[in-house]
Amino acid sequence: MEIRTHYWIPIAIFLISLCLHLSLISKGPVTIDCLGLVVESQSTIQTHHLHYLYGSGYPLMVLLGSVFISIGKCVGITDSITAVNFISVIFSSIAVLVFYLLLQEIADTLTAILASFILLLNPIFLDVSTYGINHAPALCFLFLGLLSLLRFQNTGNLPYLCLSALYFGLMGATRLQDFIAILPSIGFMFIFGLKENSPQNHKNKFYFFFLFITIISFIIILLHLPYFIFDHSNFFSQAKSNWQLNLTGSFQGLLSRYFIRSLSYLTQAFSMVGIVCFCAGLYYTAVLNKKILIFTILWWIIPLSLFGNIITSSPRYFNILLPAIIIPISIYLARMLKYKNNLSSLVTLICFLIIILTPLLETQKTFTRRHHDALISDFYRWVGKSTEPDATLICSDDELFLSFYSKRHTLIKPFSPAGHLLPKDLINFKKKLDETLKRRKTVYMTEITFVQNDHYQEFRRFMHQNYRLILVGQMPLELWYGTPFDVSYCEWGLIKVELK
Repeated sequence: MEIRTHYWIPIAIFLISLCLHLSLISKGPVTIDCLGLVVESQSTIQTHHLHYLYGSGYPLMVLLGSVFISIGKCVGITDSITAVNFISVIFSSIAVLVFYLLLQEIADTLTAILASFILLLNPIFLDVSTYGINHAPALCFLFLGLLSLLRFQNTGNLPYLCLSALYFGLMGATRLQDFIAILPSIGFMFIFGLKENSPQNHKNKFYFFFLFITIISFIIILLHLPYFIFDHSNFFSQAKSNWQLNLTGSFQGLLSRYFIRSLSYLTQAFSMVGIVCFCAGLYYTAVLNKKILIFTILWWIIPLSLFGNIITSSPRYFNILLPAIIIPISIYLARMLKYKNNLSSLVTLICFLIIILTPLLETQKTFTRRHHDALISDFYRWVGKSTEPDATLICSDDELFLSFYSKRHTLIKPFSPAGHLLPKDLINFKKKLDETLKRRKTVYMTEITFVQNDHYQEFRRFMHQNYRLILVGQMPLELWYGTPFDVSYCEWGLIKVELK
């Protein structure tokens, strides 16, 4: 089955992507990271200097947030949350388009079309395409960088190499950990290429490599530079804290029990039919081009080993490796469709529909609800209305939601990523809480704070033993750390805390 290349194919793919993402754009913030982006972007606009987000700071994402909020106000979008959510809508739609162009270069038009729609409708990708977060821009810059690098290797034109390095630098400034995880596959592609007849396969390799690395490093350092100039001590402190909490302190070693959970996310995202096609696709990719096989294996195995073994792993962390799984699947499906056999083509089309529709049908209610209801912001506004202006709210990692929407003072509960709570932390917390209550200040906490990150129920026992807990009321809430496949959506309560 040969398909002639028409200019309308990429245009249609982009418009379909854009319309889908616009129709599902979230009404409110879906995660704390989304709200954090809004807060730091607004602060950047107000103070005229770049504010630190989290992790490595993600400077380009904060700049994009500031630009989209400013443009939104100019065109009548007064809600900063909506303006920031448009970042992912736009960049994810561009990413699907560039992914199509990339697959056209690597394989052919049919493979590119199949791959584009598998990516577009994959729930993991669709999840980060509807609210403001840095995964979609990072993927967009990655695809642009790979496409430019491939065109450099095919043509030998130096501007393509410079463009590739620029895009990879922008990716590093958008989501640094994903760029680091993908570096081995980029390095392999740079050194060996993906085609045997690349003009630059054996010429001036060191010079081009030095130029490539220099441009990437310059872009990443340049965009992080404001953090070093204006607030270097806070930057290093927060970056170190986030690194220890989310990576070194959270990494459980290879093949941990969290790795099994991560594999289940991918199985749900592609269905078992998709996994079978992926395995078959690895074989056919090896037959087609062993370089592409090694490139894609490096692309998915390293991020999966890193992000799939941390306690806080979430499906959205695997956006970086989705394309590397989709490529073998698409190569296999395209190869089967090219056979002049009606039965084979019919079975292949059914497999394709199962891969794209089964996971989507299981998750579409979540995306539709997020588009129509801002459950998280509504819940925390209700908390603010249900508590006294001078009340203190015990919080977990929902501190930003409480301070932004409820506008109340907060007291952070003791926390341990996976282990037991330290007795000294409980003692210090009790001292602060008792002092607050003795000053006749009212104290509340949400049910989610009560149970969150309490793996051995130590905090719950501690609170029941020392305080009187009174349920004030309940409201619907979608948990921000849920997955598209298993969203915790139910009534969560507000609890008043009193001395016994």
